[in-house]
Amino acid sequence: MKNFDEMNLKEKMEAIEEVIKKDILPMLAFDGGMAEILDVRESNVETHVYIRYGGACAACSSAGGATLFAIEETLRKRLNTDKIRVFPI
Repeated sequence: MKNFDEMNLKEKMEAIEEVIKKDILPMLAFDGGMAEILDVRESNVETHVYIRYGGACAACSSAGGATLFAIEETLRKRLNTDKIRVFPI
């Protein structure tokens, strides 16, 4: 796989979607939750991923804390970058 930080926006979106599908959705589904990507944008130094929670995650108090941290860390680890931020909407 190409280095995430060298990818164009379309490639980054595809890579993020793949990690969400393979790693994050199964983790959320285990507790009856889900998340969908609403948008991916580039800032000057980071890639911002905007998500919407569904299922049990929509009303969960940890969705803005532990769950959000787990999603962001999974993306960072699997894509080998520290330049991803996840924002729930």
